[in-house]
Amino acid sequence: MVRIFRCFLVIPLVGMVLGMSACSPLHAVQPTSDVDQSFYGNPTNPVQSSTVPNADENFGAEGRAVIFASDRSCLGQASQYQAGHYVRYQPLPFDASIQSANRQQQLLNSDLPLSPGEIVDIQIEDGDGFAGRYVVNPDGTIQLALLKPIDVVGHGVTQAAERIGAALVNAGYFQPQSVHVSVRVLHWAPIEVAVSGAVFEAGQVRINDLEPSAVLVERLNAFGDYASRRTLVEALRAASGIRPDAKLDQVIVIRNGWQLEVDMSGVLTGSSVTQLALIAGDRIVVPTTGCFQQQLMRPSQITPKGFRVFMSNLTVTSQGNASGGSTSYSTSLPYGTRLLQAVVSANCVGGVQATNAARKVVLASKNPISGEFQVIERSIERLMRQAHLDQENPYLMPNDAIACYDSDITNLREAARTLGDVFAPLKLLF
Repeated sequence: MVRIFRCFLVIPLVGMVLGMSACSPLHAVQPTSDVDQSFYGNPTNPVQSSTVPNADENFGAEGRAVIFASDRSCLGQASQYQAGHYVRYQPLPFDASIQSANRQQQLLNSDLPLSPGEIVDIQIEDGDGFAGRYVVNPDGTIQLALLKPIDVVGHGVTQAAERIGAALVNAGYFQPQSVHVSVRVLHWAPIEVAVSGAVFEAGQVRINDLEPSAVLVERLNAFGDYASRRTLVEALRAASGIRPDAKLDQVIVIRNGWQLEVDMSGVLTGSSVTQLALIAGDRIVVPTTGCFQQQLMRPSQITPKGFRVFMSNLTVTSQGNASGGSTSYSTSLPYGTRLLQAVVSANCVGGVQATNAARKVVLASKNPISGEFQVIERSIERLMRQAHLDQENPYLMPNDAIACYDSDITNLREAARTLGDVFAPLKLLF
């Protein structure tokens, strides 16, 4: 009777444990071929607008604007942003774009319009009571003694001097032929510009933050200031860099109703780049090509230096991420990292081949265009042997999630251990 009762008790327990092993999350996550074909980190697959479900062509699933470039063809994308290679026995080719870029840069940056927060020095001949150093107010005006506020935002120093002279004449302090005003910028203020399109963090960004007070005092003692952190490159960097689908040679800058297209591909190729200075209220739009361009998957001035990936490696030999070596150093990866490199960094590769060769890894990534999460599954052994294939070894994006799962042999071994833990107390009863 005791043996019969023991059998009735053991058989359900064995079935329950084996059922738990067979219904593990590894078997529940089965990727479809459609996900693999449209996965964002795969450079061999173009990013089609059809991946945006139930949305207009210009808006993603989360309502974010998706601005496509005028030329969305993916032909020739493999070599578009590659850096040039030269040999020493051949002369360097003449780059006519350098002169064109210099002329464009001089035209755009000459007499740069003033923005709120700018520090200017105003000198007036025979007008010491009005001269001095002034800060442009948030409303875009400067306040000279005994005068009404003078609007200077949006005007260069030449036009600002003319406006100040006209205000002095209108107030009756000077005659038109005797007023002489000079305006010089002492410090360019931090500004807010809008960056949207194919960047990782679109929105309003602040560039050219004020330097420490000691350095600022030294700058104020000398006339003039160079706004090294108010450029288009700095704005793209402040938006966490461009995405791999960015149309880099067609970056759009909108200022006071005027639209300008700037070629920024020289940042990656080494050719000349127009260093466009920005002012408050500028809007930057980076169109998307609809294509994943692996030439943009490397650290640069306008791409991320590195990013964070969330990893989970709860193996038998590693009862937690900390003991398994998945620390902040292993989860912070350089930009351009592929899946295999992250799997190795998470200590998911290696060990006993008989039990660990059949392990699998699951990658969850968010498509920045459609806003959808895409989940793919890879065999770690096949990933190691076919790492050269883009289809098997995709690029990782910031904030991707990686989870490593044990093999079926390891799962069966753990099921046997669980049975042993369950039966151990029963020995005391029988």
